[in-house]
Amino acid sequence: MGFDTLRAAHRLRDEAGFDETQATVLVLTFAEGFAERFPTKADLQEVDTSVRVELKRVEASIRGDMEKMETSIRGDMEKMETSLRSDMGKIETSVRTGLRDLENRMTIRMGGLMVIGIGVLLSLQRFLS
Repeated sequence: MGFDTLRAAHRLRDEAGFDETQATVLVLTFAEGFAERFPTKADLQEVDTSVRVELKRVEASIRGDMEKMETSIRGDMEKMETSLRSDMGKIETSVRTGLRDLENRMTIRMGGLMVIGIGVLLSLQRFLS
């Protein structure tokens, strides 16, 4: 919405009794003050363009940061996966070793029980004969 200087000058002349010079000087003074205080359409377009350029720059920066973060996260996930596979391999080896040890101990105990059982049977046979 613009300031109609001609209309304002006519109103000052016709309604307030100002002469032509007084009305013109007063209206021009106000118009200059308004021009300094309020932005023009060109000013607003310049700000709009500037803001759009800055938003695009910020968006590009954020996209770049997000890509870096994604790459970093993917790398960390791959390291964790490799570490987990390694740990699972160690656990599997440890479990297999433990099971082999348990199997060996049980075989030894079963053998011992068989020897004791045979010894008892032989003793009973001698005792009963």
